[in-house]
Amino acid sequence: MRSLTVFGLWLSFALSGCVGHPAADERALHALWDDFERAFNAGDAVAAASLYAPDSDRIGSSGQKFVGRDAIQSAYAELLARRAADPTSAAFHATVEVRLLREDVALLDGTWSGLRSGQPVRGFFTLTATKQDGRWLIAAGRDRGVVPQSP
Repeated sequence: MRSLTVFGLWLSFALSGCVGHPAADERALHALWDDFERAFNAGDAVAAASLYAPDSDRIGSSGQKFVGRDAIQSAYAELLARRAADPTSAAFHATVEVRLLREDVALLDGTWSGLRSGQPVRGFFTLTATKQDGRWLIAAGRDRGVVPQSP
């Protein structure tokens, strides 16, 4: 009987560790996106790239692939410099949907709108986020296109 009780306690403990906290994770993933958007809109490539995992990758809207946090930071620095040089550029804001695939892996599908060369545009992206040492980071980013938008 004692071994059955111990097994029951062990099983309860083991299963409680596997369940995770989906609502807390979704809030943390939305906060990750908010931090990224804030850094991007501030023109801070260092802060934006810090939200990526060290071994992450990103494919930009041109199709070019950047591997590793340092390469992603350089790519954002170039992009943000172009945005800063465009007097019609405006902050962008995205709507993000979060889907937890596992307790440590999530997809973020987003749609953003903003101005490019004075023209309203809309873009689409997908991020894969992974939970590493209790912190959500972007593991992969994929821009899925930019389209003109009616004013």
